[in-house]
Amino acid sequence: MSTTTLTTRRGVLLKSFPTAVFLTMIGSAGRTEEFVRESAYNYIIVRRDGSIVWLRRIENGSELSAIDLEQPARQVIPYTRYLFLAALFDPRPHSVLSIGLGAGAFNRLFNLAYPESRLMTVEIDPMIVEVAREFTGFAETANNGVEIADGRRFLARSQKLWDWIVLDAYVRKSQIPPHLTTVEFFTLVRSRLTPDGVFAANLSGSPEFVRHVSMTITAVFPNSTFWPVGSKGNVVCVASLRAAPLPLDIVATPAVDILRKNEVDLADLAKAPHQILDLDATAVLTDDFAPTEFLNKE
Repeated sequence: MSTTTLTTRRGVLLKSFPTAVFLTMIGSAGRTEEFVRESAYNYIIVRRDGSIVWLRRIENGSELSAIDLEQPARQVIPYTRYLFLAALFDPRPHSVLSIGLGAGAFNRLFNLAYPESRLMTVEIDPMIVEVAREFTGFAETANNGVEIADGRRFLARSQKLWDWIVLDAYVRKSQIPPHLTTVEFFTLVRSRLTPDGVFAANLSGSPEFVRHVSMTITAVFPNSTFWPVGSKGNVVCVASLRAAPLPLDIVATPAVDILRKNEVDLADLAKAPHQILDLDATAVLTDDFAPTEFLNKE
């Protein structure tokens, strides 16, 4: 059995004991123990409140991911629900690529709603995969694989086409890696989609940063729609290769009911406030010009 080191908020070492015990104890009323994990890419706190296991960033307290152990497919964090709006364009995906794992919240609902579809996740940080396994029960299956790799390099090395490509990749201080924000990257994404393929991306950061990345996506995917999510600055983009406008009529499939039972009501989400941006060429980011660390300053 694996062991886990408990620390307080002040980082004072308390003791080590098996993971299963850790998950029980930090869910007890009045306990504030937390588990800290650090890698080259992430510095996080794992904490359980009731049945919810939270992964939060130490630098700013932002939520990296969350899993309800009693209903693992339930989308606890609002923005992950919007990623499933890809189903508006392609309601029956057979092959999906997700860049960024977190605790695997998207994976669990996708596998439940689309049990015969293949989902491949590319995650650059082995520590994140270990945390998802140890503390949230994440497990790979034949239709739910994980590869440790950089998402852009993975796409560049493979000629496989995907029905959906989902981008939700962040590292320390809630930063999207700059090379995943440029025209060249989004052009690569477009080239790896099927003719009816869909690209869904979670964007987060300062308003200026989100605007630059949104405009860059629009330069590559003219049929792009953006949903602001909640009060934390997240914007979810859904972009299609089709020339037709965003379809707001929901195609009835068994997956739709499963999604609804897990906090994803496609009909309600589709009607939420959203916008289509007019391209501003001066805002486009490229491999030669992507000063994301400056754009992302509040």
